[in-house]
Amino acid sequence: MHGDPEATARTAPAARSLPGWYPDPFGRFPARWWDGEAWTAYAADGEVRWDATSLREEPARPATPPGLGVAAIGVGCGVGLSLAGMAALDAASGHASRATELLVGSLGLWLGLTSACVYVSRRRGTGSLRRDFSLKFRWQDLGFGLAGSVVARILAIAAVAAIPLPMPTRRIGESERVVFEGASDTGLELAVIVLVICIGAPFFEELFFRGLVQGRLETRLGAASGIAVTSLLFGAAHLIAWQGPWTLVYAWAVAASGLVLGLMRHVSGRLGAPMAAHAFFNAQVMAIVVLLS
Repeated sequence: MHGDPEATARTAPAARSLPGWYPDPFGRFPARWWDGEAWTAYAADGEVRWDATSLREEPARPATPPGLGVAAIGVGCGVGLSLAGMAALDAASGHASRATELLVGSLGLWLGLTSACVYVSRRRGTGSLRRDFSLKFRWQDLGFGLAGSVVARILAIAAVAAIPLPMPTRRIGESERVVFEGASDTGLELAVIVLVICIGAPFFEELFFRGLVQGRLETRLGAASGIAVTSLLFGAAHLIAWQGPWTLVYAWAVAASGLVLGLMRHVSGRLGAPMAAHAFFNAQVMAIVVLLS
């Protein structure tokens, strides 16, 4: 350890009252975030990092990294808003199209997930989603995303094939066909589905799962376990689109693909690559649905 953080705070007048980035008093990174009252676990070396080691007298990991509780509340609120929105839609229209239900349900879920990210960023971080969750994109992420989506699809197929239970069929894409069956009866409905699945879902879900949740779980459990647990939670979130027992198979396949997305986030250090892979993966789903319909 290099330097005393309390002494640094006392000798740096600006750091005593104004939040901001200052030279890391622990000497582990070039800069560390001072929230106006104490040094935080946010450090930077060109990228914003989560480094709580220096803030503790012992190197043991915290029981609950900041943000996980808020993330759980965000999921609960998102699911509640999603179900409430679909119930209100059903009560108002009697019989809404599958595309409308998907849009309303997704908007409710995304509102809960994004609110959790914004809250954690403002209360625990810098107030910038870009800095706090590495919400960055580079053009090469498109190439990485395309390659990653292919690997994720192969892994998802292998995960479904490995289920030790008798299945009515193991055809590629059958689970997606059942989940989204009847969702693209018209051109407008198809456009809504593409907007939700290929643009909205990759952005909001990656921001929450790979940006907020995985970062905290990696701190608590380590990289491998953090990615694995995040992937299982990612798959479980897709059970909200319940369309019968096949939805379990679909969620399992999504969880398997999440391993690739999590690894891409961990290796690249930004969300652009997994977002692109998620978009391409979902585009494959839409192609499969159209071909099998």
